[in-house]
Amino acid sequence: MKQDRKSLILTGMPGSGKTTIGLNLSKKLGLTFYDLDFLIEENEKRKITEIFEMDGEEYFRKKETEIIKNFPYKAPYILSLGGGTITRAENVFLLKNIGKIFYLKASPEIIFDRIKDDKTRPLLLKENPKKALFELYEKRHLQYETSADFIVDANKKTDETVFNIVEIYEKING
Repeated sequence: MKQDRKSLILTGMPGSGKTTIGLNLSKKLGLTFYDLDFLIEENEKRKITEIFEMDGEEYFRKKETEIIKNFPYKAPYILSLGGGTITRAENVFLLKNIGKIFYLKASPEIIFDRIKDDKTRPLLLKENPKKALFELYEKRHLQYETSADFIVDANKKTDETVFNIVEIYEKING
């Protein structure tokens, strides 16, 4: 008997392509796509920037954990995480039970080029966003690597990255 298919979980820096790649994977694999940040906004009835401003990052991280713990959707699906979701060990533990974690690894230079004009990223709303992004990358890249089941080069074009993930996903799911 074929084993139950695992969900596909995307992690990486803000701007690494988690949402774009997740939506493309959804079409290719026929799986429903969920974005953890969007689910939190829906649940809280306010934007992430508001949550960070009013209640702080720790409150937001607790909300991430709550949603992951009580995820109401039946696997398999594709779940795009927020950039900092994996900073909590509890989240990584919970996610490993849901599916396989794919780290979309992109260089900070490419990420900055992609998101430099996006004012919706709370951790980058700093006086020097490029410096903030590079510092965030230094702080998190090892956490991404150690929490991931697979590391995928996200410096490439979206189609190539999606193709690479589909190949891996289909191999592990038979």
